[in-house]
Amino acid sequence: PARWGPRSRRCPRSTFPAGWYSPIRGDGLQPAFQRQISADHQPTWTITGDNETCGIEGFQVSAKLHRTTITMHSPKSGALLLDLLVALCKARGYVYAVETAGQTVYNFGPLGAELRRNLQAEWWHSVVTTQENVFGVENFIYQNSAALHLHKTCGEAVTEGTQINPHLPPSLKHGILSHYHSTLQLLNNKLPFGLAEVGRCFPGSLTSLDVNRFLYSASEMTAMSTLFFIPPKKSSAWFDMLQRQRMQWWRKFASSPSSFSVIDTSDTDVAHPTVNIQFAFPWGVNTVEKITLRDESEMLALEKRTGLSCQGKDGRRTVVPHLLETETHLEWACLAYLLDGFTQVTRAETRSREVLRNVLRLHCRLAPYKVAVLPGRRTESQLREITDYIARDLRTAGIPCWYSADPQHSNEQQYIWYDAMGVPFSVAVNEGTVKTGITLVRNRDTTVREQVHITQLQHMLHKYMQAY
Repeated sequence: PARWGPRSRRCPRSTFPAGWYSPIRGDGLQPAFQRQISADHQPTWTITGDNETCGIEGFQVSAKLHRTTITMHSPKSGALLLDLLVALCKARGYVYAVETAGQTVYNFGPLGAELRRNLQAEWWHSVVTTQENVFGVENFIYQNSAALHLHKTCGEAVTEGTQINPHLPPSLKHGILSHYHSTLQLLNNKLPFGLAEVGRCFPGSLTSLDVNRFLYSASEMTAMSTLFFIPPKKSSAWFDMLQRQRMQWWRKFASSPSSFSVIDTSDTDVAHPTVNIQFAFPWGVNTVEKITLRDESEMLALEKRTGLSCQGKDGRRTVVPHLLETETHLEWACLAYLLDGFTQVTRAETRSREVLRNVLRLHCRLAPYKVAVLPGRRTESQLREITDYIARDLRTAGIPCWYSADPQHSNEQQYIWYDAMGVPFSVAVNEGTVKTGITLVRNRDTTVREQVHITQLQHMLHKYMQAY
């Protein structure tokens, strides 16, 4: 990249006053932030810095900074918060309600569909891809009201059933259980192991309290479930370990991790110890995931129905496993993180002018699009070619990019629009880009703009995303 001035240097972290910190990992000079609580208990972030140019982990960044005060507001009532989010989701193409056949269903638009895919991919990566002896399965959505009969043919378990009175499953548990014997055989009868599935389910009729809770009250949901088959002596330890892992996963993507909590409901059901992971919704605290430990009774019932032994090997011993179940719904997760990220920001640009705007602070891994490329209005053909190249290069690198080649608004207006869409970064070009190759990268959460050479843009964005 080109030299950006004689003041380029590397700056140690020790340049920050006590109590201040940098939001970006690296050793270069970063804008400093300090969190204060105002008299009305609203958090205020004060951004300060200078026009120093510095290097950070192999590439150079020049941050143009000015003193700005940003105050984040929370709506006074939960009902208002939910109404504001519903309006935002509809306007920005996340999710909207549709009335059909006397029922309310929810359709996901372009951004909502990507959010769902990102959440499902993160869940699958956490519970299947990175785990030992946890396998994914899929089942046909329709199941029969009559009991399924299994018989043994050529050493394999085959499912037989009549097509009488098909019904839609309220959960995925019974479908996952049907894969137990075949998976046990694959593992040479060794325990423990787990099975996971993502699929449609229909939890049942809604109560009067659930009807106005947006996605939380959907009649059709996408369940994400796991069943672990654990030797009895190890089941309690696995139960505790799974609670910690799942809680860490939920808090990992939250801007306010304290919104998630754990409640033990074992006192109400001694036979099946249960822990609920809950989120502070506008109407109150509600469950987003259930973790239940069951004894061997369900496995013995499966053994009785199928005529096949459910015993597995635990070292030299042969045991009937306990069942450890987790279940969450993709719609619940989407709603929780949309509420967690939604905020209204008052930005004091001058002493007499304040701007109130909506910002969706989705985690970078969950955000439907990671970066927006801004060509600007009435852009020259050379700059248009540069923005076309940047968008194409980022997409090729696997970075989801939002690019509108013919914008109708200024860059500042586009920043406001993309903040409400939840896009973490925006890249703008100007006339100087043609000569120097320097672009302006803006961070959604800090509003800090940094000058980055076009050849280092892809590398810088990857660094930022890995730091989350």
